[in-house]
Amino acid sequence: MKLLCILAVLLLTTDIKAEDKDYRQLTNLPTYYIETEGQQSVVSKEHYIKCTLTIVDGSGITTYDSLQIRGRGNSTWRMSEKKPYRLKFASPQRLLGSGFANARDWTLLANHGDKTLIRNALTYELGRFVGLPFCPGYLFVDLYVNGQYLGNYQVSDQIEAGKQRVAVKKSSGWIIETAGKWNLERYNFTTPRGFTYNIMNPKIRTSADSIMSAVSSWIGKMEDAVFAEDFTDSIHGYRAYIDGQSLVSWYVASEITGNLDALLSIYMYRNVDQRLCFGPLWDMDFAYDRSGEYSLLREMEAFANFHDRPFQKVIQRLWSDPWFARACTNRLQHLVDAGLQEHLLHCIDSLSAHLQLSQEQNFSVWRIDQQVYSWEKPVYHDNYQAYIDDLKSFLSIHIPYLLERFKVLSAENSR
Repeated sequence: MKLLCILAVLLLTTDIKAEDKDYRQLTNLPTYYIETEGQQSVVSKEHYIKCTLTIVDGSGITTYDSLQIRGRGNSTWRMSEKKPYRLKFASPQRLLGSGFANARDWTLLANHGDKTLIRNALTYELGRFVGLPFCPGYLFVDLYVNGQYLGNYQVSDQIEAGKQRVAVKKSSGWIIETAGKWNLERYNFTTPRGFTYNIMNPKIRTSADSIMSAVSSWIGKMEDAVFAEDFTDSIHGYRAYIDGQSLVSWYVASEITGNLDALLSIYMYRNVDQRLCFGPLWDMDFAYDRSGEYSLLREMEAFANFHDRPFQKVIQRLWSDPWFARACTNRLQHLVDAGLQEHLLHCIDSLSAHLQLSQEQNFSVWRIDQQVYSWEKPVYHDNYQAYIDDLKSFLSIHIPYLLERFKVLSAENSR
């Protein structure tokens, strides 16, 4: 199966033709040239500035002259020298080609904490293999801003309501995110049980908006159902509020990634007449054993007992439900039997080969053997392949470990 990043390169289409200027394609990847109005630096993640975008790829040179750029992210924006960005076009564009979203908003992920540069893309491929309804598309590019080469970047979908994105109504569907102090958005609420959520959709105009009240009330009832005495009842328990299939698929995939933030920042969505669905998977720079805080090589996220991941209490509670324990174990066994591990290892090889020339350029600017964040795993190599080998080694150990641990937990909780 061809990876989406390669497909997107081949299918990239636009309808605005540029004059031929002194632009060149740096590597086999598309090269993005962003020029801000007045050569302004991008210094804010709240305020956009006008810019133009010129794309050079195998099909020629194409320019967009009606868009804006700003910063994005939380710790990646505050603490990283290689900044992530968000683009907003005046009209919808298919940056990833046919079959992907036609949208105004797009992200430029720096992947600076990930020396492989592919952890996010690999996770999107995992999400598709697992069967999550929406997994962001991606396209790797070489990026210049105001004439300065900034390295390898990943163009990806914004998490928002829309066709070929999150399947909820923009005017009334809910997209929410579990939150901690580090990722609070402007409109958020905390339930009586102490869980905090950001409201990402629909648009909230004031803190007194009736939507805020409706969402917080419903989520509070869902949490109460999780911790009620009859929580395992398929009619009156938590499954009356939660789509079981998406919950299991999202959770199993999250454990596979070994992402320490999997139970800290969780996206969920719901149309007003449906159960709550989980996903998409997002923000995987420090997944697959790249965090120095805690290794999940032979551990489960659900039982690592972090002090600042309150949603762990929910997942631990669900593991005591025989239905959930069986469903997770059976799902992981099915994925393994279907070639999960082999598929992910193949994706790693394909993605790293695709980025070979670009990563060389990237690490000519950003040191490959130095620390980026204080919380990253202090293991550094002087070559790209060594980081790729570490990633493959983690999956080769972690997936068999999970399968055996799931089986043990399922047997214990069926008694």
